[in-house]
Amino acid sequence: MEENKVIKVTNRSNAIVMYTVPELGVRREFSPNETKNIPLTELQALSYRPGGTQILQNHLFLADEEVIKEMPIKVEPEYYLDDAGVIKLLNATDNMDEFLDALDFAPEGVLDLIKKYAIELPVNDSRKRAAIKNKLGFDVDLALLHIQQAKEAEKAEGIEETDEPTRRVKPAEQTKTEGRRTAPKYKVVAKEE
Repeated sequence: MEENKVIKVTNRSNAIVMYTVPELGVRREFSPNETKNIPLTELQALSYRPGGTQILQNHLFLADEEVIKEMPIKVEPEYYLDDAGVIKLLNATDNMDEFLDALDFAPEGVLDLIKKYAIELPVNDSRKRAAIKNKLGFDVDLALLHIQQAKEAEKAEGIEETDEPTRRVKPAEQTKTEGRRTAPKYKVVAKEE
């Protein structure tokens, strides 16, 4: 494999992922859903650091299948699930075994996507909601209830959901002044002819 190859790496977890490779003088920080182009040599060095394989396996997604095969990480088929794959998995009604396999074998980043889309869509299959609660300890019904209660509380307080923020406290009205702000304090001398 090429030494100077660059790989597209994405953080698909809901948290910030950070790692250091002191030998190369590298410190990287990935925000949730952030994608960066990382040199292959850096990824290889990371895989030999304590916890490096867990970061690569569970939180970061490498977009090059050839590189994944060369790295000392173990990936299951669920590793390749992206946002569209997770949405399809949650919406399909005839794939319960596939869904349960995803809950059992998917890396942490994919499980975070499952939780995220279970609420955003929301998932309507009660069997899948129960499976998420049993396997991940995440109660989709309760999360949706809290979101609904928060929206109702905002409406009761008179806070409207808009794209543009509005001021709740209005600044004091400033009086407009035309021309001078004060009366002059000097004498006007008439010109003699």
